[in-house]
Amino acid sequence: MARHTTILAHRGNINGPGPRENTLSSVRSALEHGWGIETDLRRESQGRFYISHDLHTRPASRSADAFCSLFRQFPHATIALNLKETGAEAELVAYLEEQRVIDQVFLFDMELIEAVPGHTAQHIRTLHPTVRLAARVSDRHEPVARALDIESASVIWVDEFDDLWCTKDDVRALKDAGRTVYAVSPELHNYPPRMVPDRWRDFIRWGVDGICTDYPAALDEMLVELGHLEAA
Repeated sequence: MARHTTILAHRGNINGPGPRENTLSSVRSALEHGWGIETDLRRESQGRFYISHDLHTRPASRSADAFCSLFRQFPHATIALNLKETGAEAELVAYLEEQRVIDQVFLFDMELIEAVPGHTAQHIRTLHPTVRLAARVSDRHEPVARALDIESASVIWVDEFDDLWCTKDDVRALKDAGRTVYAVSPELHNYPPRMVPDRWRDFIRWGVDGICTDYPAALDEMLVELGHLEAA
């Protein structure tokens, strides 16, 4: 079965955040459930890439090589890579090509760490013609129009930090512009759990392409209940 709405397991979490997030075992478990993955990519001082939200004291233990090998075992899974540093775009593109995952991933959140919004995406586009790139839309001075101006970004990452601002019309505008839309689930920004299911229903009803959540198992159950499955 294939879902209308893609589930991205935030850092490989299954039923909420925990100490196993961003580990090979948690990511494997999420992939085996048929979900995509949102995870964090860093580069250590000797140039090797590793998976971790924060700077890690033992980056070799989180080597991105092992994660990429795992991703290749699930070639239809969407992998959202949150870039935690800029300045090594050429090395990043070469690495993703070498690991044979460049057609499986999309890169996002560059706006949080760059001086000029869209600059990193534009640079990466000059290095590779088809790797998927995302632009952010949020309630922190990141409007829809600005994201759509980043022409190299075929994906939109919708964040609701301080207010549940996104509307059906916003999603329609993004979709009408030909963008793929991924929405961040409220719990990732510390909204109370009681608000999460209703927001999922909003996003599903409005036709977002995917939802990133710490609770993919519960979202999966909702999608089944709502009939958002189709024959593969």
